[in-house]
Amino acid sequence: MQSLIFTLTVIIYSVLSLPVHAVDMEYGRQLHEKNCTRCHTPEVYTREKRMVNNLAELEGRIRQCELANGLTWFDEDIDAVVTYLNATYYKFEAE
Repeated sequence: MQSLIFTLTVIIYSVLSLPVHAVDMEYGRQLHEKNCTRCHTPEVYTREKRMVNNLAELEGRIRQCELANGLTWFDEDIDAVVTYLNATYYKFEAE
């Protein structure tokens, strides 16, 4: 019985987390396009000697840009942009 409950819990968690990731990706893309493309082109993210080398640095850089541009993003907004940029360009492993 415990095995069945565990399996069902894993399945439910997996199913519920998929749409959230998709929403984060789309929301992150929208925030990026509205606020980041004024200064950043895709080449910034794909250049050979880029300044960001892991997820922590990516989040830190996004927070710096958010402050420098006078945005008032919540942590969820920053997380969405991190998710979008990582999935689209960086492909860093979760730490």
